[in-house]
Amino acid sequence: MQHIDKERIRTILLLRTDRIGDMFCTTPALRAIRRAYPGARIDLVAAPGNAAVVRGNPDVDSVSVFPLKRLWAWPWHFLKYRLRRYDMVVALNGQSRTAARLARFVKAPVCVGTWYRATAGYYKETVRCREGEHTIEFLLRVAEELGCADLDPAMVFPVSDAVRERMAERFPRRGGKRRVAMFIGNAKKVDTRWPEDRFAELARRLAARGDVEVYVVAGPGDEGLLPPFAWGEDCLRYPGGALEELGAFLGTCDLFVTSSSGPMHLAAAVDAPMVAILADYTYQCWRPLSPIHTIVHSHQPDVQVGAVTVDQVQEAVEHRLDVIE
Repeated sequence: MQHIDKERIRTILLLRTDRIGDMFCTTPALRAIRRAYPGARIDLVAAPGNAAVVRGNPDVDSVSVFPLKRLWAWPWHFLKYRLRRYDMVVALNGQSRTAARLARFVKAPVCVGTWYRATAGYYKETVRCREGEHTIEFLLRVAEELGCADLDPAMVFPVSDAVRERMAERFPRRGGKRRVAMFIGNAKKVDTRWPEDRFAELARRLAARGDVEVYVVAGPGDEGLLPPFAWGEDCLRYPGGALEELGAFLGTCDLFVTSSSGPMHLAAAVDAPMVAILADYTYQCWRPLSPIHTIVHSHQPDVQVGAVTVDQVQEAVEHRLDVIE
């Protein structure tokens, strides 16, 4: 990539218009860009589904939501960003044709995207992902190409003290009980999601210990996954709420169990110890990086986790509970 004169970059537009987990994995790159360009204004364009990740993020000056499904509103948004005359635009999900078109329309002197065959021609410069490269490491390499030197891989998701206190009061700990939360959601992603009947059996076994209470977390549209659970005082459903509230709730837990999901990245961002159930692709590119987490690897291709047994996950959970005891 050609040399970037950082002194000439006073306004930066960043584009990330895809999913929630992708945005979490982008936050280390946002911090790196902020530290490399401390005096620049940094605006971030997000999608309706991932904007909550960066609300209150200290490394961007503003977050705006691009109306992906409201095509009639696109011309106004395209024109709005062009009129701001950005010095640099970076599409952090370059495979998106919408992001690529917006990046080119802005006509910034520096226009960079992550490489994808169908959109590479929209950018002046592109950065390719290497085979097997973790998403965070790839995005930090993009930041490095932009002149960034501080490449800390830790994700950023601020949770306020007020929200932490409110959630601790709302979900008080019971004496003598360990708390394990599990995310069973993503009903439509059958390959990625560990089956709900196995989550239910794991919950039953943990509750039967007598010293564990289980909270089941499910997203909108996941109601059909709930019937297998044996509900009671030691198997409860988390009632839902804002993303920051879930982050604070995970802070009240001893352990979080999930397959590949947005909440997996949230737990990693707030340093909530976790057992993550992953297949080959998700392990390589999306696994939580901190040693406080345990990975149960299905050793199946792509994102399939159906080969993982309840015994395997229970062993990992009980070992992790012993570690943090």
